[in-house]
Amino acid sequence: MASAGFLLLTLAVLISEGSSQGYAFVEIHCKTQNIGQYEQESRLDCVIHYSERDVVDVEDPEIMVVIWRKEEVEEPILKYNHGKLTSLPGYSFAEPSWNNKNVNVSLLIHKTAVKDEGVYTCFVFTNSGFNSNQTRLNVTAKYGVPTIQPQPQDIDLDTDGSLTCKSTGYPKGRLSWFDKDIKPWLDQPEVKVLKTENGLFLLSSTLKIQGGSAFSQYTCKVFNARGDEEVEKSFNSAGSSQSEAFVKIHCKTQNIGQYEQESRLDCVIHYLEEVEDPEILVVIWSREGVEEPILKYENGKLTSLPGYLFAEPSWNNKNVNVSLLIHKTAVKDEGVYTCYVFTNSGYNTNHTRLNVTGEL
Repeated sequence: MASAGFLLLTLAVLISEGSSQGYAFVEIHCKTQNIGQYEQESRLDCVIHYSERDVVDVEDPEIMVVIWRKEEVEEPILKYNHGKLTSLPGYSFAEPSWNNKNVNVSLLIHKTAVKDEGVYTCFVFTNSGFNSNQTRLNVTAKYGVPTIQPQPQDIDLDTDGSLTCKSTGYPKGRLSWFDKDIKPWLDQPEVKVLKTENGLFLLSSTLKIQGGSAFSQYTCKVFNARGDEEVEKSFNSAGSSQSEAFVKIHCKTQNIGQYEQESRLDCVIHYLEEVEDPEILVVIWSREGVEEPILKYENGKLTSLPGYLFAEPSWNNKNVNVSLLIHKTAVKDEGVYTCYVFTNSGYNTNHTRLNVTGEL
């Protein structure tokens, strides 16, 4: 790519008038970092600022040349030169009716692709001076709900086999396996990473299962490049008729807890079909960063870490309100919690977050 100095020299040749003007009189303010969603519009914000001297010296400021370039792309992706505007397909000024009096020279990318990620430079030459600035675009594509392919197709609790989980997104994330209690698999299999033609990452992980030691349910979770969980998919071994399709857990997304006060994380079970005698078999509350469940109800037995219990004082396995109560909220309680429920008509999980506030 041509250097900035060479391009500015080219601009000076293109525009003889005002050639004595310089950087001191014109500034371009650009947003340093921009996040673009894959296949959506992305906007790179840059605005021209004239100095106070320009306002006095130049009665009618006018933009003569604007050039947008991207690193590793030889030709300009957008160029305005004395009334003539040209651009590569998919790029335009963000202002629909832009003209040479409009100081907003932001760039619009119509359908963002992975190849659009990188550093962009905006060069501007006006009748009161010239300047340039840079901005960066980072592209992200949310990972899709993973697919789980069993081998053999009718794998059951007594059969050796494997489960292969796949998901596609960007930037590079990771896959992790969890058992029926939503505990991380101790020996996580290798995650293979392939790059697709459109630049996205295809993640693949194969979990080996030994007959006789298999669980009724396996869950594959997808984590993005920041380490945040995005999506998950569960697989039931043959012989398990339960399904996540018949049970939902509705949780309040965000909760505010007062330091050293009680905090409540609200989660309620909803059955999606009529069940003659619905019964809750298992409830597990876990928190990121804590290895063991903070609360666990399993077939009539309730255990919990100190300071945690069901929010309903007389909770029983017919009560769909499985909200969690934290007795004396501490800073360490802040984070993401997962509620896992298994009933006689299906199972499901959901997440909720606690933010702690108050004088520490």
